[in-house]
Amino acid sequence: MISIRLLRPFAVLLAALLVGCAAPSPTAGVTPFPTHTPASGAEDAATVTADPTESATASPAPADTAAADAPLTDTPRATDGTNTRRPTATPLPSATKRPTATPTSLPQQAPTAALNITGSMREGEPTPPTPIPSPVPVFELPDGTTNILLLGKDVNADGSGDARTDTMIVVSVNRETGTASMISLPRDLYVYLPNRIMSRLNTAVTLGGVDLLKQAILYNFGIPIHYYAQVDFEGFKRIVDLLGGVEMAVSCPLQDWRLISPELDQTVEENWEQFRLEAGLHQMDGDLALWYARSRLTTTDFDRGRRQQQLLQAMLNQSIDLGLVARAPELWNAFSDVVETDMDIGRILQLATLASEVRANGIQHLYLAGKMRAWTVPDSGANVQLPVWEGENMMQETFRRLFLPPALNRADRAPITVEIINASQWPAQGLLAADNLAWYGFAPVMGETRPPQEKTEMTYYGQNFKGSYDWLFSWVMGKRLSDIELVDEEAPYNYRVVIGNDYNPCRPAFEAPQAAP
Repeated sequence: MISIRLLRPFAVLLAALLVGCAAPSPTAGVTPFPTHTPASGAEDAATVTADPTESATASPAPADTAAADAPLTDTPRATDGTNTRRPTATPLPSATKRPTATPTSLPQQAPTAALNITGSMREGEPTPPTPIPSPVPVFELPDGTTNILLLGKDVNADGSGDARTDTMIVVSVNRETGTASMISLPRDLYVYLPNRIMSRLNTAVTLGGVDLLKQAILYNFGIPIHYYAQVDFEGFKRIVDLLGGVEMAVSCPLQDWRLISPELDQTVEENWEQFRLEAGLHQMDGDLALWYARSRLTTTDFDRGRRQQQLLQAMLNQSIDLGLVARAPELWNAFSDVVETDMDIGRILQLATLASEVRANGIQHLYLAGKMRAWTVPDSGANVQLPVWEGENMMQETFRRLFLPPALNRADRAPITVEIINASQWPAQGLLAADNLAWYGFAPVMGETRPPQEKTEMTYYGQNFKGSYDWLFSWVMGKRLSDIELVDEEAPYNYRVVIGNDYNPCRPAFEAPQAAP
C-alpha cells in the first residue's frame, strides 16, 4: 500500500513536468475559464449535464475554499455510479520558499541514437514480415527545449504477465520562450524497436526498459527525449483523490464498461456494468478519472489521448492551486517511491519556475489521428497502425509543430477575449463552450444568462477580421465562418457569443484547423 505521504510529490512532479499543460491564466481585466477552487469537505458535488436528450436543471456546485495549512487527506468515493464523492484536499502544513528562478541542475544531455541495425538482421535470417523503416532525421531543437516523456503503466488485473505502457505523452517545454506543446503517442503504433524487432510502441519498456522506448521514439519520430516520468494507475487514482478530485468539462457523452465499485475483483464478469457519463461539468474522483482516461470501447485510441491530455491539464491546475509546485524541495526525498524518473531536482525546480509563464501563454495540443495506416502483422494477425511519415500534414509535420509556440501564444500578442452568454435551456452549455475555446487558446469570460433562444449568435468587434482567428473561432463553435457578424465599434471583449439551443459542444478535435507555421 502506497502511503499518502509518498503520493504527494507526484502532484508536484506533474506540475513541474507539465508546466505547459494548464489552462490560460488570468489576464488584466479577463477571467478565463475554467477556474477551480479545491473543496473543503467531502460533500457530493453536483454534476451539470448538457445532453440535449435530457433536461438538465442542475447548476455547478459552489466553489469551496481550502484551508491554507491543513494536511492532505483521503476520502472514500461514492459508489452509486451517478455523483462522485469529492475527496478533501488541501496543501501541506508548512510553508517553504518558492524555487528560485535559476535553480542549479545537472547539464541536459542531448540524446543520441544507439543503433546497430545490422545486429538484428544477421546474414541468413529471413526477411521480417513487416519491413523495417529507415530512421527519420532527428529534429533540430530550438534553444532552451526540454522534452519529457510521461508514462502510465498498466498491470494485469490477475497480477500475471508483464506490465505494458498504456499512456505515452511527450511534453516539450521551451524555457526561452515560456511555451509548451504536448503530443499523445498511440500504443498500437507498430514501429521498429532499435536493435530488436518490429513491435507495438507500448511493448518497448517491457522488452528493453524506458531506454528502449526513448530510442524507439528517436528512431521512428526524430524526437530526442531528455527525461521521463512513470507511474502506475493505482498511484494515479490516489493522486487525483489527494488533489480533491478534478473538475472536468466533458463535451461528448462517454459510455463503457466500469467496475460497479473499485474494490471489486476485476476478473469477475458480474462486477462490471455499463456506465454512461453525460456531457457536462463533472467533479471526478480518482476512480472515475482513470475510467475517463482509459475508456476506448466506444471511442478510439486517439480520443483516449485527448482525454488524457485534458485530465493532466486539470491535475496540473489543481496542483498549482494547492501550492504544491512551490514545495518541491521538501518533497524531493519522498517521490522516488511513487514515481520513476531520471530527472534531477534542479531541473524540476527550473521547470517549476516556468509554470505561471506557460499558463499565461497557453498550450498546444497535438494528435496523430489520420497520420497512420492500418496494418495486419503477417505472422501474428495483430491489427496495428503503421506511421505515415512524409506527405502533406502527415506525422513529420505534426511532430515539427511540437517545437513551435501555440498559435495564440500570448507572449507575442494580446489574448483574444470572448464573452459567453448562455441562452440555451441547458445550464452547462456556456461552460462547455468556454472550456472548448480555452483549449484552443482563446480567453473566455462568462457573462450573464439569458432566456433560452434557438440560434447561437456570434459577434466580432473590430474594423475587419484581421488577426481575429475567425476561422478557428467558427470551427470551435461548430458554425460557418459567415455566421460571425462584424461590428465596427468599441467593446470590452473581442468576441461575444450567445449560446442557443442549437449549440453542440462535442467537436471532432482531430479535424481542427491549424494556423500556418
